[in-house]
Amino acid sequence: MSALVALPSTVLADQYHYGNLLVGGKAIGYGGAYVALADDQSAMHYNPAGLSFQTSAKSASVNTLAFEDTEFKNVYTDGSDFARTSFSVVPGFLGISTSSGQWSYGSYFTVTDYSQERNDSSSNYELPATATTPGQSVIETVTYDFDNAAYKFGGALSYRLNDHWALGFSLSLKYIEQVLSQTSGAAITMYTPTGSFTSGFDARRRINEKQYLIEPSLSVLYKDDALNVGAHYVHSESINRNYRSNNLIVAPIITLLNGSPDTTFPDFIRTDKEQEQPSLLSLGAAYHHRGWVVSSQVDYYSHVEKQDLVLDDIDLTRELKQVTNYSLGLRIPLSTDTALQIGFFTDNSNGVIDFDIPFQRVEAIDTRGISVAYETKLMGYPLTLGLYAKQGDGKVRYADVRYVEAITGVSLYPENDSNDVQSAEKSSVVIFASMDF
Repeated sequence: MSALVALPSTVLADQYHYGNLLVGGKAIGYGGAYVALADDQSAMHYNPAGLSFQTSAKSASVNTLAFEDTEFKNVYTDGSDFARTSFSVVPGFLGISTSSGQWSYGSYFTVTDYSQERNDSSSNYELPATATTPGQSVIETVTYDFDNAAYKFGGALSYRLNDHWALGFSLSLKYIEQVLSQTSGAAITMYTPTGSFTSGFDARRRINEKQYLIEPSLSVLYKDDALNVGAHYVHSESINRNYRSNNLIVAPIITLLNGSPDTTFPDFIRTDKEQEQPSLLSLGAAYHHRGWVVSSQVDYYSHVEKQDLVLDDIDLTRELKQVTNYSLGLRIPLSTDTALQIGFFTDNSNGVIDFDIPFQRVEAIDTRGISVAYETKLMGYPLTLGLYAKQGDGKVRYADVRYVEAITGVSLYPENDSNDVQSAEKSSVVIFASMDF
């Protein structure tokens, strides 16, 4: 019997990483090391206290082109790989703020995650006859259409204590939606002494998941002529989740294997149980001298326990591993109005491979990134152009195929001694432009 590529049993998009899209033009150039700088409108996202040190009302926008590729190793029976790719145009960040006395306030909208995938793949191979099975021609196919987005809208407030210190607060609403439509199947032609015949199976799944979160935050910023120090704490509270999964497996080959007349298997999964999200603590420091800037930052995401919610042995919530990410950025002045920014950063996975979860689908791929940006002015307004790229490798577990076998009662996938764990690689490139007014 043939093996078929494994696909997710839950919509997880790239919820395995917290830094899928960097926010804000300057911040992107520093690789996200921005909590101690916070000197443009994206301060409302990174450190609202930074609004106190901005002298006028401004708005900013970032538009990005995002390319992403994830490759799963040795997926098909013949050992070939399966790749997922996406291309997206993302309207990154919009913000506006003003000040009155010691107070500054503003509102913003940002896209923290966005991707659209349209993928199809196939593998053709021959299986020779054995003492117990006839020769076979196998065509395995996969289609994978996936839309993922996370939007954040909020307001920010800061109070300037003196020439060096400021406090900040923000409150935002975050909306996350993933829609997944996938099919996988095999057409198998068997050659017998009396002739050939073709059978197979096809599995279809559509998942729609929506979640709303409230995110209050507190921050502080110290700033003088040479040294900045910043801190930002964000608490995420899930207030509503809607998860719907409709599945259909059609497998006429079952009749050939065991004589059963049952060849169609519908399956529906529903839950409104919230998926908890981590809290974030960001700490950073920056040194600047004659236009040169060195900025560093540590982002600590708390551990999230898996909720005790299981339906037909399917876990409907996830455990999220504690994650620490690091970023380091450098600004090199080129002239009075131009500069080069270079950033280095990590984007580590929150995925936890757990062999006690029978039908787990998870990715554990840590990535490393580099960003490059060019600062200039256009018609007197600051303009930043650049790109950043990430790459990493790790492990994925796609034991969700065993759920198909549990429903049909037939072994459709080969056994292995790795608990369905395989190697995987992930890479992405994002091009962006940002302007302040």
